[in-house]
Amino acid sequence: MTRKYGARRATAATAAALTAVLGLAACGGNSSSASSADPSSYDAMTPAQLATAAAKEGSVTWYTTFASDDVTPVIAAFNKTYPDVKVNVLRLSADQIPARVMTEQKANSFKADVVSGDSPQVAQLVNNKALQPYTPPDLPALPAGLSLPQGYQGVIYALTTTVVYNPSALKKQGLATPKTWEDLTKPEWKGKFSIDPDAINWYDAMIGILGHDKALDLVKRLGANDPVPVESHTQAITDVQSGEPVASATGYGYKAAQLKEDTPDRVAFVNDNPVPVSLNLVDVMRNAPHPAAARLLDDWLVSKAGQTAIVGTTKQPSIRTDVANDPTVWDPTTWKPSFGQPLMSASTYNAELAEYQAALGVQ
Repeated sequence: MTRKYGARRATAATAAALTAVLGLAACGGNSSSASSADPSSYDAMTPAQLATAAAKEGSVTWYTTFASDDVTPVIAAFNKTYPDVKVNVLRLSADQIPARVMTEQKANSFKADVVSGDSPQVAQLVNNKALQPYTPPDLPALPAGLSLPQGYQGVIYALTTTVVYNPSALKKQGLATPKTWEDLTKPEWKGKFSIDPDAINWYDAMIGILGHDKALDLVKRLGANDPVPVESHTQAITDVQSGEPVASATGYGYKAAQLKEDTPDRVAFVNDNPVPVSLNLVDVMRNAPHPAAARLLDDWLVSKAGQTAIVGTTKQPSIRTDVANDPTVWDPTTWKPSFGQPLMSASTYNAELAEYQAALGVQ
């Protein structure tokens, strides 16, 4: 039976429409408000020169998918080192970022300096030349098997998708602890777990782990078990924390670890092996109005200092090998990471999203 999930944040149709907007926007000219300086002049600056120039600019605007309660301490950590650069943040959901950026650029209005978001959405900006290629000086090497184009290799954090459950609610209902997604296909779990119908990052990573046919079959069986729809990975975990439903198939590991720390009787999670991983990328915007501050923030976010601050305040995993991650969330020696396609094409995104939602019974 096909289920209606209400207004979706992204569908294959809207993604296709966005692709058309992106194609038009890529042809837009420069705004009079954008910097007219040669980008290479900033790329050639030493860190000290860049910091001085950024302080003169005085501010930087960051479009990001960071949760509101996570981004504030990250900015505070940045400002401990760079107090003269005010960070203005616009918090957007992943699917909102491409449309926002490209609509602005089409109108020759360049407002954002830096953008960070889930890789499928950032891919749309990369493919349509909305970003300025830039390589920070302290950029870490990518993990083995992972590839990103030169100039667009800034990974702000990795996202693991896990099975999250409520231990207290589990006990009350006499359910065994779910250890894999396969467990949630069992009859006793019918209607007692949630799933995000837009979790294309999880589905794409699962294709890499299981192969296409087995991953699709798993999603179909999960969909047949009447999962509760949620609008985001964060909602998935907060709902589980409240006890309704008992578990979720699509919770982010870092957010589960955050809530588990405060309410261990109501939030727990299980990493499968391999663990499905997607990336959150960060890049400098084309025609950034504050080009020095844009590079300074980008540099800091991927540096050892920035990544240490991000992991310490949010538990979001770093791909850096010189940063200590929360071992319950990210430990490649225990759970081998399986990365989804970091910069999939619009056609691949549309096809996988349509297939995934159809398998779940989304209308």
